[in-house]
Amino acid sequence: MKLTWQPTSLPAARSRTDDVWFVKESLGWAINSDGKVFRTEDGAETWSQQHLFADSYLRSVSFSSAERGWIGTLSGPHRLYRTTDGGASWSPVTNLPAAGPQRICGLIALNDDVIFAAGTNYPNETAGVLRSVDGGASWTLLDLGVEPALLVDILFSDPQTGWVVGGIDEVRHPDRDTVRRDVIPAVYATTDGGDTWTNVVAPNAKSGEFPRGEWGWKIQRLGASTLLVSLENLHDGAILRSDDLGATWRRLRINDTQRNSNLEGIGFIDPNTGWVGGWGDLHFQGGYTSTTTDGGANWTNANHVGFRLNRFRFFGDPVHVGYASGDTVYKLSETPAGLRAAFESELVGDQEIAFDVEVPKGAQKLEVRIWERFGREVCVLISEDDPVEGTRRITWDFTDRDGVKAAPGSFIIRTLFGDDATSRVVHRGKPE
Repeated sequence: MKLTWQPTSLPAARSRTDDVWFVKESLGWAINSDGKVFRTEDGAETWSQQHLFADSYLRSVSFSSAERGWIGTLSGPHRLYRTTDGGASWSPVTNLPAAGPQRICGLIALNDDVIFAAGTNYPNETAGVLRSVDGGASWTLLDLGVEPALLVDILFSDPQTGWVVGGIDEVRHPDRDTVRRDVIPAVYATTDGGDTWTNVVAPNAKSGEFPRGEWGWKIQRLGASTLLVSLENLHDGAILRSDDLGATWRRLRINDTQRNSNLEGIGFIDPNTGWVGGWGDLHFQGGYTSTTTDGGANWTNANHVGFRLNRFRFFGDPVHVGYASGDTVYKLSETPAGLRAAFESELVGDQEIAFDVEVPKGAQKLEVRIWERFGREVCVLISEDDPVEGTRRITWDFTDRDGVKAAPGSFIIRTLFGDDATSRVVHRGKPE
């Protein structure tokens, strides 16, 4: 059986579709940087928009059944939302521990009762793991025994056995929030449902194997004993691999010709064959994908697979269907899926950015929100009720909500017209 990757018909987000979840091969959901939630009932042949979160950056999604699901956010009025009607409506979760992570980067709903959530991706904010064993009626902030610098993805294979990935900062440099240069990878494992945790890659850190400025992003379990972790590093590309369920680990560099780095998504369909993707480079522009056929020892360019990939999901043993979220959702199958819309990215000047928006007739709201590259809100540039119809010139001088000039880097700009939104990625200057 020959499997190939093809883009589906999901409208491409001009930044990214951050996550995708399927409860079965045909039924799934996708969330994107426009704040939109999409649902498919035919294996990604067609998608329908279910909801728009106008004021939130959506990062993670997980469903325990066709009816019950959860969405985690990086910004907005609430950290977590839930649905009990398959995504037709969403309600905020308001009973999370105040001391817990303020951004939900990773989610896993094992069943209708047991849910785990992890965050955050900012070294100067509290990182932690939340657990509910009663369907969200109550939540517990778990004690990891240490203070991680950041936490991103979380995976449980059953209610007792799980892992959460991120980074630690042994140096505690005061600049770690802006350049993250002191963070090294961490993978915390539990065998008692989150009551106790162990950093299972600590021996690698002690041996000096990890360069600073690198942290874990996504984790995958393959078969009975293999664990795979993508490593985000703005200057280098690598993954972690364990073939004894986390007892020992190897750091494997991505050695393709495009020097793929700043990795996020990772997905293997067997011990030898897999892919990594993400932002692709220091400037968050390349969006490269790489593939291996020897378990990660060697890699080749595979940009035809997808753009800016952040999440892989697979079905079957052996795998016969897979999904990956990037600018759109891509499908791995024998039958090609539909085509996607074109992606646009742009470099802008160092002093200001200017762009036109076309305000439609009868629009009740015009809003322009800006996030930095990891999802923290920089400012609300415009928020108007009943805006005037027609072409509108928008300018931003790179100052945040406090009037402070934002550092050079990549930004996500979302424009909202009433009940519709679109986002774009822009890059200013040269990041440090």
